[in-house]
Amino acid sequence: MKIIFNEQVALEVFSVLGKAWRKKEGIFRDIVLPQDRYPVIDNPREYANWFFYCALPMRGGIISEEPFKLLWQARQETPDLFEPENVIQRWGPEEIEKLLRMLIFKRFGGGDNLKNGGNEKRGYKIDELARSWHRNSLALATHWGSNVLNVFWGVTEFEEAFRRIDYHRNEEVGFRGMRRKIFSLFTIWLQEKDLINFFPTPFPVDFHAIRILWASGIIRTTDAKKIKQNPRYPTLEGKPGIRIWEGFVDQIHLWSQRFLAKNNLSHLEINPALWVLSRELCAKHLQNSSRDRGKTLFDASDIENNHNAWPLGYTNPCAICPIEKWCRAVVPAAPYYRWGLLVKFDRVRYPQFSLQNLDLSKVAKATKKNTRK
Repeated sequence: MKIIFNEQVALEVFSVLGKAWRKKEGIFRDIVLPQDRYPVIDNPREYANWFFYCALPMRGGIISEEPFKLLWQARQETPDLFEPENVIQRWGPEEIEKLLRMLIFKRFGGGDNLKNGGNEKRGYKIDELARSWHRNSLALATHWGSNVLNVFWGVTEFEEAFRRIDYHRNEEVGFRGMRRKIFSLFTIWLQEKDLINFFPTPFPVDFHAIRILWASGIIRTTDAKKIKQNPRYPTLEGKPGIRIWEGFVDQIHLWSQRFLAKNNLSHLEINPALWVLSRELCAKHLQNSSRDRGKTLFDASDIENNHNAWPLGYTNPCAICPIEKWCRAVVPAAPYYRWGLLVKFDRVRYPQFSLQNLDLSKVAKATKKNTRK
C-alpha cells in the first residue's frame, strides 16, 4: 500500500505543533507525560532498563499511564524482575505472567482471569508480554551486558540501532515485541532523559499519529477501499477504510525520520505534540465518539444539517486546536481498536458564532428592536 506524503502541509503543521509544544501553549500547557511522572533512578543502566521493560506493553488500546503505574509498583515490590540476569535465573514466562496478572488484579480488581474479570484491555496479550519479557531479558544478559544502553553505543541514527535489535534479522540478539513503533518510543524516552545521545529518530507511528496525519492531509493513499456491508459495524459501509499492517506504518517511520532531520524539526517535540493533540482534543470531537460499543458513528450527513445532533452544552475542541485550519476529517478510534480498521469521515464544523467576525452594532440594534416589540 503506497502512501503519498504532502510535505508542504507536513512542514506547516509540524512547525506549528513544534512551536506550540516548545512554548507549552494552549492544549500543551501543564501537560505531564506518563514517562515523566516517576522519580529519576540514579543508576543510568537501571533507569534505561526500567524504560525498556515499560515499553514492552505499549501496544493495542492500552492507556499509557497504566503500565507505568503497574510496573513502578512491580519495581518497588520485585526489583529482580527488572534485572535481566536475575530474570533468566529466577523467573520463567509463566511466573512473569502470573505476577503481572496479580498486579492488575490488585490495582483494578475483577478476578484473576482478566478476560472474565472485565480487564481484557489492561491485560492485552499478557501471555505474549510475559514471553517477550523473559526472551528479551535473555538477549540483554547474553549479548548486551544486561545493559540496554549498550545497544546505542556509537549509534548516529535510529535505523542503525534498530538493525542491531531487529528480531527478524537476528533472532538470537534481537528483541521480541519491539518493532519500529515501540523501539522509536523507547529511544525517545532515553533521549528525553539524556541517557543516550540525540540522533535522527522517527516519531512512533501509532493510531494517534496516523489520525493527525490523515485528517490534516499530510498522508493519503489511493488504496483505501470502501468497506463492505458487515453487521458488526453497519455505519461503516461504503466509507474509505484501511487495514493497518507493519509495512504501512514503516513507510511513515522511514519518511518521518528523513523529513524531520531535513527540516530541522525535533522528534522530541513532534512526537508528544501529535500524541497529546489526538488523545486530548481529537478524541473529544462528536464524530470521533461512538455509540453501541463502536457500531454507531456520526457521519457528516447525520449532523451537517441537523444542529440538534450536537449534544447540549457541547464544548468544541476544534476551537482551541492549533492546526484546525488544515484539518478536513475525523478518524474515530473505535473501528481501529475493535476491528483493525482505520476509517475517515468528513469533519463537520461545529455551528458556533465567532465574536471576532460578529458586527456588534447590528446585534445591539436587533436586540433593541426586539425589546420594543
